[in-house]
Amino acid sequence: MTTDRQARSQHPPALREVIALSLACLAYSVLSFLAKAPESVAMTHAHDVAAFESRIGLFIESSANAWLTAHPLLASLASAQYAVSFLAMTGFALVVLWRKAPASYRRARWTLVIMTIGALITYWTYPLAPPRLVPDLGFVDAVAAHTSAYSHLFGTLANPYGAMPSMHTGWSVWVAVMLGTYVWRSWWARLLLAFHPAITIVTIVATGNHYVVDAIAGCMYFLLAWLFVTITNRALPRNVRTTGETS
Repeated sequence: MTTDRQARSQHPPALREVIALSLACLAYSVLSFLAKAPESVAMTHAHDVAAFESRIGLFIESSANAWLTAHPLLASLASAQYAVSFLAMTGFALVVLWRKAPASYRRARWTLVIMTIGALITYWTYPLAPPRLVPDLGFVDAVAAHTSAYSHLFGTLANPYGAMPSMHTGWSVWVAVMLGTYVWRSWWARLLLAFHPAITIVTIVATGNHYVVDAIAGCMYFLLAWLFVTITNRALPRNVRTTGETS
């Protein structure tokens, strides 16, 4: 009974978390939108990335996009997954962590925040046009073709040249690792969780929304943020670390 009461006392206030994370999401959207760069710069970077991937044998985006385009049903499913899952799964993971792993919730939340801040900085400093927006690469914009409502919203509110890093990838890896580390630790649960980032990476590449290196960067941003939060947490005095878990 005492343990249950102590566990409940570790939960950060739900309303505060909802408000804070909603405002953070809004700020992320606004700052991403404001990070728009000249099209010529974003296109130059896109050709640089495509050339680099070609040199090292990573430029699989074109063939993946052509294959997906030839399968309309799969293209529709992939577009829906791209449009919905990253935000829905991230929100789901936050709720589960808050409910089932309150002692680890703060670390997970700060990891998400810090990796996203890192992505914002990159959007401002390295604008990159996704493959679907580079005419001479010949990509079909699958998301625009199958989820017009999302594409209209994306075109209105988002930064079209914020391809690097892929936060669809970063957030999906965060979901899988946080839930697999702090909530569901069985091998089969972790295997199921791993499908989320795996499918996400396939989707972002095949739909022409990201390059392979964007996905790699998204993974790296997550790992660096988690490492930073873990080291910082361990460096704090024990009493500060304990009380801070609920903040």
